Amino acid sequence: MLDSEFHPAPSASPTVLSCCPQCDAELAVLSVIAGRAGSEYWAMQCTECGGIHLDIVKPAPLPHTA
Repeated sequence: MLDSEFHPAPSASPTVLSCCPQCDAELAVLSVIAGRAGSEYWAMQCTECGGIHLDIVKPAPLPHTA
């Protein structure tokens, strides 16, 4: 895969990995798959070591309205 094909993982959400747990380099999002109950499965690849990582992102809780 070419470097130009990598899309760095967004760092806005603390629930998604943004650095490789093995070498601490940036992760690039390969795919996002919808899961049950609003969860998402994020497949990411390290831009340095090439490791593949899967992260399960749970939906944010809905605000409580009175």
